[in-house]
Amino acid sequence: RYLAWRQGQAIGARGEITGERLTRPEHVAANRGFGYWYPNVQEWLWKRTMSYWIAVTFFEGSIFFTVSSFMYNQKEALGDMFEPLTLCGYCAGKVLFIACTYMMCLATVNFSIGHSGSGSKQETADDESVCNSDSVAESIEPDCDTFYLWPYRYGTAIRRLAGAGVGPLPYYTAIVYFTGVLCFTLGLVAEVLPGVPLHVVTIVLNYSFLCGGFLFALGGFTECLQNRTFTSSEMGNGWWAALGNFIGGCCFFFGAVVAFFDSYSSPNLWGVGSLIYMMSSSLQIVMWKDEQFGLIFFVVLNNVGEPDRLPARAAEGDDVQSFSSRGALFVHICCLCGAMSTYNFNIELTRHAQVADLRSLQIAFNEILPCVFAHLMLMLTSAVMRMPKAAPFRQLYFTLRLLMIAVTVNSVLTFWEFVSHSIQD
Repeated sequence: RYLAWRQGQAIGARGEITGERLTRPEHVAANRGFGYWYPNVQEWLWKRTMSYWIAVTFFEGSIFFTVSSFMYNQKEALGDMFEPLTLCGYCAGKVLFIACTYMMCLATVNFSIGHSGSGSKQETADDESVCNSDSVAESIEPDCDTFYLWPYRYGTAIRRLAGAGVGPLPYYTAIVYFTGVLCFTLGLVAEVLPGVPLHVVTIVLNYSFLCGGFLFALGGFTECLQNRTFTSSEMGNGWWAALGNFIGGCCFFFGAVVAFFDSYSSPNLWGVGSLIYMMSSSLQIVMWKDEQFGLIFFVVLNNVGEPDRLPARAAEGDDVQSFSSRGALFVHICCLCGAMSTYNFNIELTRHAQVADLRSLQIAFNEILPCVFAHLMLMLTSAVMRMPKAAPFRQLYFTLRLLMIAVTVNSVLTFWEFVSHSIQD
């Protein structure tokens, strides 16, 4: 045995960790720390901001789909408010879901780990191989730092992910969701366009929703694979959120199947799926609060260490801010306010189309102001995660939060009054 070892013929004990096993991409990615995935402040801010808006738009869009789906079977009771509460709500939800899934694609297509300067030469060579791996790719992509806007650059995304030791699942998840939203949007466009025959609208709606529901279920399945939902008993936020997305996608798919022969039950299934998506996206906001910027579609970015290990931040002497539980709750309140305010605006705008006077247009403008204020507060919250300590900024920020809560309560009560009066009439 000694001679065999000297001659390089030793194979070790069965089950022993080998060099080949340690250098597999999935193991290399899992063992790299915070400094590898966030080598500088710019990369940290970019990934943090993108994940924030992905979670926020996902949650707010789910609110629209939940409300509109459950209202869809109340056409006779709602009367003139049917379209503002259903079709307009679906349009708003589609816009938010398109923005959400598009940002997911941008995050994967333009994924970069940069160069922290503290890695080994081998790691630096691996990173540079993302740009130099293919002579054909070099002629197409001369600059590895180019920011791409086209979401279907699958070659670029997979090559960059592979160069960082990450599998292609994050990009597959993002592009599947994005394509699914486009399928749903196709059916909505057919319903909105004037002059389209009813039977054509029905066919396009049914088949586009069927494709979209299948892709959403497939996207949830890939998230479950990343979060080991089917193989692990560690039921954290990511585990539950991935499972929720998969169940919500299945509800969308089965609702589309049921729509072929039962148009009454399918909106209820879509409403249940949207409600599950809303709970799942709420968990993703909590994950963002816990500095898990990969959410559930880019799991490798989660649990990689503490953000205060970022050298540039420590050098600046700044306190690294993290989201508080009250801050996460405030984000939920802003999203709810934005959705309710949009519904109120749609209702008042419909009334203006009926009466066509200046006063009704003024009321509609007043109803959309809480939505604008809510999204301005969401933008402020993404930059200022904790309440400032110095006066008078602390008092100003506290006053803004109180005002936001009051505006949200007013918008919710206004929406409830519109719906209840419409059903009673």
